Amino acid sequence: MKYSILEDPRYKHIAKPKSILFQIFSFIFDLYANSVLTFYSPVKVIGRENIPKNEPFIFVSNHNSHMDIAILAYSTRMGYEKFGFLAAKDYWFDNNFRRRFFKNLINLIPISRKPNPESLDLDDTMTLSKAFMDLGNNIIIFPEGSRGEVGKIQRFRKGAVKFSMGLDVPILPAAIIGAEKAWPKGEKFIKPFPITVKVLPKMNPPKNCSTKVAYNKALSKVTKELETKIKKAVKDLETTNLELL
Repeated sequence: MKYSILEDPRYKHIAKPKSILFQIFSFIFDLYANSVLTFYSPVKVIGRENIPKNEPFIFVSNHNSHMDIAILAYSTRMGYEKFGFLAAKDYWFDNNFRRRFFKNLINLIPISRKPNPESLDLDDTMTLSKAFMDLGNNIIIFPEGSRGEVGKIQRFRKGAVKFSMGLDVPILPAAIIGAEKAWPKGEKFIKPFPITVKVLPKMNPPKNCSTKVAYNKALSKVTKELETKIKKAVKDLETTNLELL
């Protein structure tokens, strides 16, 4: 019998409806996040009409704060449970306690950081991602890889576009400003500071990439376009805020 990653006991929960425990936690998290992002550090959303209604998407933005995941979920009005995140397999899934505990708290999809005998193939991560999105969910990816420094967007990696092409789903770009001041890097607590999110029109995956050369060319081109669009949106938001002061 052919092995399927979807039958692996470590990962098969990803392709199934969420547990009652997860739904309870998600409800509590949404209640807390919505309160914070409505009254304490209020979020203004521009471009909400660009959010796809009946198709899964990969939500992509700049990344300067631990709040960014909650902010993006809040901006869609879909709720926390509708979003998943790529997570290092060796840290989040190879430890039995950590995997069993967090599967009821957050939608994580395993991806291997470095090749080794226990690594997952990218195709396996794609298969799990597709199964997750087939349930009506979406994925958040920060192409900078980690939180950047305030006022500086790091060079985008190609992963978001690679997943968009592999899963044949659009990318939904967004720009966030203010989160880096509401919850600065290194701080333990959230501060009251206004946040703005600008959701840009979706970017459909490129077609006609049947050769390796065409695929790599499209991958680089779209990644650069994505980075340019988000950088410009961030700059425009910052300029508008300065004009209002």
